[in-house]
Amino acid sequence: MSQMLENTMLENTPGVSEPILEVRGLEVAFETELGPLRAVDGASFALFPGRTLGLVGESGCGKSVSALSILQLVQPPGRIVSGVTLFHGADLMALEERQMEDVRGRQISMIFQDPAAALNPVFSIGDQIAEALRIHTAVSRAEAGDAAVAMLERVGMPDPASHAKSYPHQLSGGMRQRAMIAMALVCGPDVLIADEPTTALDVTIQAQILDLMLEMQREMGLSILFITHDLAVVSEVADDVAVIYAGRVVETSPAKALFERARHPYTKALIETIPGGSPGRLASIPGMAPDPRNLPTGCRFSDRCPLADDQCRVSEPELESAGEAHWAACWKADHD
Repeated sequence: MSQMLENTMLENTPGVSEPILEVRGLEVAFETELGPLRAVDGASFALFPGRTLGLVGESGCGKSVSALSILQLVQPPGRIVSGVTLFHGADLMALEERQMEDVRGRQISMIFQDPAAALNPVFSIGDQIAEALRIHTAVSRAEAGDAAVAMLERVGMPDPASHAKSYPHQLSGGMRQRAMIAMALVCGPDVLIADEPTTALDVTIQAQILDLMLEMQREMGLSILFITHDLAVVSEVADDVAVIYAGRVVETSPAKALFERARHPYTKALIETIPGGSPGRLASIPGMAPDPRNLPTGCRFSDRCPLADDQCRVSEPELESAGEAHWAACWKADHD
């Protein structure tokens, strides 16, 4: 995407001026025995202050890798090939590891789909939250412990003083996720990256965690990058949506406008798969996403798209305006 186009997209986003976090032209590759795998290939999106951006797409489309790249947590055989990640206008890609350590947890925090894997099994919940605070601030061990209990209470953990002494395996899935949220927010970050934070939870607990995140956003003025494959969840929590397919963002829009009138065939297909819509058999998207080791020419969705023609198969579309603050990368996109 050209710089001029990116600037125009930002200027046309209603009610905001500058993004707090912006990813431009991100490319991430993994070396495999069969050749390089382009997990993310030119993705661009922006998160604005106090808002929630839903980054949506099928499994394997590059959502989680994009999030890890923001914090420079991509490990070999993966590597960030190119791109710019601006946080408060400063390029995180230009920072050294020691400088990034000050950003992670303190200014940008991340919570994961599986808290059981993310939490250390040999330390109590309270100790892990307190350690996150002590790494980034000058508080004493006792002060950090008190702050950990207070944060657990703030995120709705029952009997927080007692559960601060518990180990991860002693807690339910919902309680572990509350502990992860407490750890992520204890240092008062500006941005929270939530990578599929409710997928492993049952529906009732999922709703509680989503409500908690929105409540903490209001209290702390958080900006949230919410990564998910579930558009139904996005419809509940997101202010803005970026739809990613085969490593590239194919549509971006305020959430309300996207659900009222999606412009890209892939987005429309995703919306049709949401349960509870039209009666009858649940819709599905035919075919498979392309192999990231051998991406096709033209539009990457063309093999699965009912509207595709010869132009779609030979020429890849760029994001173009499809209405106020609404952008789609499709030769057949609906336009106002």
